[in-house]
Amino acid sequence: MDFIDIVKRRRSIRKYLPIEVRKEDIEKIIDAGTLAPSAHFKEPWEVLVVKKAKQEIARFMKEYSEQKSEDISILKTASTIETCDTLLLIYCNNFEQEKYNLLSIGAMIENMLLEATNLGIGSLWIGNILHVEEQVNAYFQINSKEKKLISAVALGYSGKEPKELVRKKGSEITKYIDC
Repeated sequence: MDFIDIVKRRRSIRKYLPIEVRKEDIEKIIDAGTLAPSAHFKEPWEVLVVKKAKQEIARFMKEYSEQKSEDISILKTASTIETCDTLLLIYCNNFEQEKYNLLSIGAMIENMLLEATNLGIGSLWIGNILHVEEQVNAYFQINSKEKKLISAVALGYSGKEPKELVRKKGSEITKYIDC
């Protein structure tokens, strides 16, 4: 598969088959992430690979949803976390130049999503994890003064073929000025 085909095939997968993602494939996905550009070459990322404890994280999200939110997407995210094989927790370990670090970590996550697609593994970039950052940090005994949870990525084999999306073309969002 060539690069543009991988980009076109990448989808947010929310339903997974009960098939284990091999450790070697998880490592390939994370290695692809580390090839992303990082501002000032800080490489501000750390990844926690979670398999068994993802049920606890899903529980944290369900409790949050019941107590503090009417946003149905949080419950849907909890369900996705329960059914995925692997959850990657993405942390920032550098508190200097926060905006640049966020951009760098975003590039890292996109690389991971594309490599997962390349390997035939479904993925979902999860922002809702931030609602339960405190609980996740406490559960894994992570000091929030040393690391900050930025996002999560669910990995697994797709249990449903995602529909093709109609996206805007570059020509629809581009305006040439001073050319």
